[in-house]
Amino acid sequence: MWKDFFGFSKRERITIIALTLFILLVQVMIWTKDSWVKFLPENLEERFQQKKELEAYRDSVTAQKPNYTAKQRSFDKKMTTEPVKLVPFNPNKADSLTLRGLGLRSYVVKNILNYRRKGGQFRKPSDLARIYGLEPAVFAKLEQYIQLAGQNGSGGSAVENGSAGVSTTKVAQATSEIQNAKVESSTENSVDKYAVSPASVNPTFDLNTADTTLLQQLKGVGSFTANRIARYRNQLGGFYSMTQLSEIKGLYPETLARLQSMLKIDLSRINTMNVNKASLEKLRAHPYLNFYQAKVIVELRKARGSLHSLDELTDFKEFTPVDMERLKWYLSF
Repeated sequence: MWKDFFGFSKRERITIIALTLFILLVQVMIWTKDSWVKFLPENLEERFQQKKELEAYRDSVTAQKPNYTAKQRSFDKKMTTEPVKLVPFNPNKADSLTLRGLGLRSYVVKNILNYRRKGGQFRKPSDLARIYGLEPAVFAKLEQYIQLAGQNGSGGSAVENGSAGVSTTKVAQATSEIQNAKVESSTENSVDKYAVSPASVNPTFDLNTADTTLLQQLKGVGSFTANRIARYRNQLGGFYSMTQLSEIKGLYPETLARLQSMLKIDLSRINTMNVNKASLEKLRAHPYLNFYQAKVIVELRKARGSLHSLDELTDFKEFTPVDMERLKWYLSF
């Protein structure tokens, strides 16, 4: 019985042995780095020596200041940075310099820009709090300075000079009217000349056949997201429901909603897997099958010669009703 759970195939044994040898080799290189580093090119050897001198200097500083705690180091680092200036800002339009000037960390700024690049928008101040890495305390300080389109602003964002505000509003309205007139005229000309159809503005693709180039034509989908969708589709064999897109990491709710409105699914394009012919490795590689479920299928297949229906798996505790509902689209007999 223990071999069913702790036994390894030939490929797995080779992988384990190779990984073990690689770890041992790396460890030996670390232990003997002082003896072989001199044979490296001069620039690499010089960098290595500089790194050792820097580490020695840090050790000497720590020895001279035994009470130099991590909190004090953080305080010193904070004192060397530029002072934070809290000013009204629009998270949908602010550039990286503006966001950094508000005291946001570089990776938080990067997450905000990536969210906007993928088509996400901040419709209310609380939407900013959902950005990964933004601490609640930092958001509490910035919340009163968030100024979105259509809001009067807060925390000093109101215009002090009333006449200036009126004139600015009039200029904005006049500019908006001119731009709308230009857009309408250009739209009429383009319609008359090229006969643009709504389908060309909002294209609809089949999720099971669209390649990465077509997926990137959808708003909010870049090359990285398109590759993830195509890769997961190949692992599954195809999609049977739009809700399966939520299983892909990195897709924002706004992007998921937009994809569901622009894509369709052709169920005839789903590639099924024959459980009576697929190997254990192929079965366990499917996203909806784990090792124990694949093992049950293989052992049951050996005992009965072949499987004829998905119902034969319902008696095993490894398969839940949710598993059966999902697997019926991908298993054939």
